[in-house]
Amino acid sequence: MVLLWYHWLGIGIIGVLQGFLNTVAGGGSFLTLPALTFLGMDLSMANGTNRISILFQSISGSTSFYRSKVLSFKLALPLAAAATLGATAGTFIAINVDKKILNLVIAALISVMAILLVVRPGMWEAKKQTRVPKQLVWVLFFGIGVYGGFIQAGVGFFFTWTLATAVGMDLVSGNAIKTVIIGTYTLVSLVIFFVNGLVNIPIGLVLAAGSMVGAALGARFTVVKGNRWVRWILAVVVVLSAVKMVWDALS
Repeated sequence: MVLLWYHWLGIGIIGVLQGFLNTVAGGGSFLTLPALTFLGMDLSMANGTNRISILFQSISGSTSFYRSKVLSFKLALPLAAAATLGATAGTFIAINVDKKILNLVIAALISVMAILLVVRPGMWEAKKQTRVPKQLVWVLFFGIGVYGGFIQAGVGFFFTWTLATAVGMDLVSGNAIKTVIIGTYTLVSLVIFFVNGLVNIPIGLVLAAGSMVGAALGARFTVVKGNRWVRWILAVVVVLSAVKMVWDALS
């Protein structure tokens, strides 16, 4: 795979867009994975290489959220531990499931999320008390971590949903916690992909450089604009992601 200067520039720009989207809403990997495969990279290699970008944008986003005083590591770290266990299992274990069926199921789930984002703003824009047992919350994050370890694309939507409905976080605080969770389990997944020779370091680092810029911008946007803006952007991105999943499943 021979890359020219404009290919490298394009990878950096895609990284910026990915970092911004993943920090504000999610679904950034729906941009990067097709872009990397378009350049001629094997999908498994693209999946592993993308983890470099995810890791660095998580560090950048978490740092920005922490400086803005909206990130609680006390809440984030236990959830990150549960998700990391799940992601480790998800990276190692092969799931024999038809990808088309998986895409349709996930599209249906996130479509429900999009509807709730529009018709029930109070669910997302305010912190609230929940009665979900702590043990069940850990199980939910373990399960989402399994999905993230396998696929990554769209996992942020499920973390956002669970943080809002099961943990009671608003979108701003939830996004801050999400960056820590994803960054933690991505480190483990990246090591596994690397050991198996499925990481292109130069491309991953260029993608990561762009994504760090995008993540910092996304974190700043989230804090300044607040829950209402984030909710509408999240709704749009979720709808577009659901449409893409259905298209991929039917094409």
